[in-house]
Amino acid sequence: MKKFLLLILLVPHYLFAEDLGYWNWTTFSTKVKDVKLSLFLDNRFRDNVDDHYFRFASLQIAYPLHENLNVGFNYSRYDSRPIDGDWKYSRRYEFELNPHYTFENDWKVSLRNRLELRRIEDKGSDNTRSRHRVRVDIPIATSWKTFKGFYAGNEFFINYDDSTRWEESRLQPFGLSFQLSSNISCLFFYIDQLKRPSGKDSWDSNPALGTTLTINF
Repeated sequence: MKKFLLLILLVPHYLFAEDLGYWNWTTFSTKVKDVKLSLFLDNRFRDNVDDHYFRFASLQIAYPLHENLNVGFNYSRYDSRPIDGDWKYSRRYEFELNPHYTFENDWKVSLRNRLELRRIEDKGSDNTRSRHRVRVDIPIATSWKTFKGFYAGNEFFINYDDSTRWEESRLQPFGLSFQLSSNISCLFFYIDQLKRPSGKDSWDSNPALGTTLTINF
């Protein structure tokens, strides 16, 4: 089983060895009654992890309106750097409405619908965007109790700055889920960030491997 998981993780590396990136997501969470408070951190690297080009921090509040529906509000601050360019800062306010459902076989389908009011350096505040993610989690029972299953998903980005347009997609064709302890979980995933530059019909592909570490207090 361990050899099989290692093979899955190495396949994207051999396919995209020349420009493979790495994304690292870390979440620290706690609950106050029904309110979930989180700090989310995102760091990204390109050119085989040699170039750190994106850093992100977000304070997040989530509340269950229903057993199958959560609402959320976030404030995020981040910096990004284009190739051969300078760091640019951005900040945004985010509103979320996230339905989810777990079937009798424990398969879970979750949607994240987020509206982002963004202020970007040198571009001002007229940068409203929405993003919509669908994800399916499939639990797998094995003798290795730490391993919990597979998941897959895709997220679509709609930019409203000038006209409504689909500008980005983040495809995660597979991911692996692990429960390291009662309050720590970890995900390993492959992601392909597909972006369409303004005024163009073609898409640019930015493949990466990624990890997610979640720590609950």
